[in-house]
Amino acid sequence: MKRSEVDPKYTWDLSYLYKDNNEWYKDYNKFCKYKGVFKKYQGRLNNVDTLIEYFEKNKECDLLVTRLYMYVANNLNTDLSNKDYNEMMGQLVSTSSLINEEDSFVESELLSYSDDYLKSLIKEPRLKNHRFYLKDLMKDKAHVLSEKEEKLLSGVSNFAGDSGDVFDSLTDVDFKFADVKDSNNKKHTLTQATYSLLMRSTDRVLRKNAYTTYFTKYKDFNNTIFTNYYSNLKADNFYSKVRHHKSRFDAALYNENISPKLYYKLKEKVNENIPLINRYYQLRKKALKLDVLTNYDNSVRICGDFDKKYTYTDAQDIVLKALQPLGDDYIDLIKLAFNQRWIDVYPTENKLSGGYENCGYNCRPVILLNFVGVVNDVFTLGHELGHAMHSYKADHAQPYETHDYTIFLAEIASTFNEILINKYLLDHATTSDERLYFLDKYVKLFVGTIFAQMEYSEFEEYAHDLVNKNLPISKEILNSYWSELEKKYFSVTEPDDLKQYFWSVIPHFYRSFYVYKYATGLISAVALSTMVLEGGKPELDRYFHMLESGGSDYSTNILKRAGVDLTTDTPYDMAFKQLKNAIDEMEKIIDKK
Repeated sequence: MKRSEVDPKYTWDLSYLYKDNNEWYKDYNKFCKYKGVFKKYQGRLNNVDTLIEYFEKNKECDLLVTRLYMYVANNLNTDLSNKDYNEMMGQLVSTSSLINEEDSFVESELLSYSDDYLKSLIKEPRLKNHRFYLKDLMKDKAHVLSEKEEKLLSGVSNFAGDSGDVFDSLTDVDFKFADVKDSNNKKHTLTQATYSLLMRSTDRVLRKNAYTTYFTKYKDFNNTIFTNYYSNLKADNFYSKVRHHKSRFDAALYNENISPKLYYKLKEKVNENIPLINRYYQLRKKALKLDVLTNYDNSVRICGDFDKKYTYTDAQDIVLKALQPLGDDYIDLIKLAFNQRWIDVYPTENKLSGGYENCGYNCRPVILLNFVGVVNDVFTLGHELGHAMHSYKADHAQPYETHDYTIFLAEIASTFNEILINKYLLDHATTSDERLYFLDKYVKLFVGTIFAQMEYSEFEEYAHDLVNKNLPISKEILNSYWSELEKKYFSVTEPDDLKQYFWSVIPHFYRSFYVYKYATGLISAVALSTMVLEGGKPELDRYFHMLESGGSDYSTNILKRAGVDLTTDTPYDMAFKQLKNAIDEMEKIIDKK
């Protein structure tokens, strides 16, 4: 579909930012004048008045570039071939890089000053909006190097941090897969984009051929991917040691003020509940009437035909009704998003695939969708609106300096909405197959977001520990350990020779110790949604306070005030009780078939 054919009410409105490109360029020219501005503050931040002046100038610059970015990036994503927007984006990125480089001295300079001076800044009334930043900065003092060393380290990172890019180029660009045949000998195109679709096919021959062809490619490049990943492990270990951390694991937790106790509690509770997942896979095996459950049977649906289609109006209606437990004010905000055209709905020529929410301080959140009417599109709408409401509430409750929430909190509001939507669709299911579909969808959310991510995290622990302790490491060692994890987490599934290479598929391993946050996010969302649904106004108020807190405190402190302490058993027990209930009901439905 061409963009010109879409009714404007189904496109986002970015004209409130800039009426046209000419108006954008007027602000861009203002932004260019910040080149050289921050250099004059270098070496002078030991004066409170000068520091305050710097912070104000930095804020002005950030607000301006945010507005410029929101306009050009989102316009570009609706037409990736647009010459004007590509040129504008290139100019903005180039100028931003120059200004950011000139501004990079601030943290190391502040940390070069005495503790007494930093403590005086924290007490300074005029810097109250910067208080949390300054406290966090002071915490890092032991791990920040001298200005000269930081500059050297920055130079090293230019050639030592490319493993993720190499992986992406290899697997997304260079990998070419042969076509795969189904049971009727018909050929199907296999790519990174089509693999997951083929694995959901009801044709088992097609699934097997897709699985075998896909993982054989990773087997063939096992040595290359291992060598690249080993480089990433060594670089991470180097940076962590240089910054006086015991390991990359310690550095990752320290940087976000996450207690190791939290991580190990997550690991303990997930491992404790692995039998639930074994029960689930036994049910899949029974529902699919299979003697052996293989790795290519784990994505196909188990509920017969369920191809219900939804219009965008249907999706809006479901979201508004499903999220009613969050109250009228929340619903009114969602209606505002619909009425002010925050959302770009339909796929069009050269539009970015997938979906996202984008936001900036003093800017409306915007949501990109590619709505085609499948049930996942309904969930995506609710998910991205969760992000948008989180951003909106944080931006309106917090000053600029503390509005931005962390990755640790980022997926809670979005997944919270998905949980409520799933509950609504379950409650309104008209057949046992439809109900089974949404129960299965809910359980798979746990499998993919909690159990699989914890498996990934255990693999990361092992790989990083080998490098940190100078122990032998090879592709065979990593392949073998992954096979052990598969037996531990997914013992019902028949092992095969190809699954040992699955670790080499995961791009997240190039962002070390990131994936466990998916698990904590879902645990938190299930616990919070349970408290809100079973509680009353106090529980809802605490949840909204979490959304409004932005980045004003450490993430775990914000969560604790909402009622979730991830160092205790309580949130995990609440979440896994919901999982058990869903599996129990699935079993009853399947037993009746």
